[in-house]
Amino acid sequence: MEKVEERLARGMSEQDPAALEALMDLYASNVYGLVQRILQEAAPREDIEECVSDVFAAAWNKSAEYEPRRGPYKTWLLILAKYKALDYRRRLSSENRMGETLTVTDFTAETDTEQIVLDRETQKEILVLIDSLDDKDRIIFYRRYYFYESVEQIAAAVGLTAKAVENRLYRARKRLKEQMETARREGIS
Repeated sequence: MEKVEERLARGMSEQDPAALEALMDLYASNVYGLVQRILQEAAPREDIEECVSDVFAAAWNKSAEYEPRRGPYKTWLLILAKYKALDYRRRLSSENRMGETLTVTDFTAETDTEQIVLDRETQKEILVLIDSLDDKDRIIFYRRYYFYESVEQIAAAVGLTAKAVENRLYRARKRLKEQMETARREGIS
């Protein structure tokens, strides 16, 4: 699988349409499943399919952003899918609350830009902390909070009871919170 992903990543960075087609053949069901779990009750099937299409368009347009040292191409693609689906869910939720389609403006204040940079830095810090978890806890954490799998699905996949998975998630969240608080205190001092 490693060689296939390397060829796909190279083909996508070279904007090879065959690479996009192969990527869709290989990962469409994974992307669709994730998007569907995130949008399940917020969107009709057509919106889910549109979101999946947007994910592959984003992969095409952002292929230069993929860094192999950070993880497999599939993981990068599923993270794109997650954020695209969350954006869709927020947009659909806003549209439903307002009763009409909202128009998005491209104007951002300087403070918004600063907040975006700070948010990205925080995300990087969180990923480093998550990567410091032991292998089983890291896998459980990603499956639950990045891929939105149920506790029961995770338990079956990793060979634990649902209660054991819940306990590991609780301890991982607690450990991450403590590490972030320590990092903030040290950054302030």
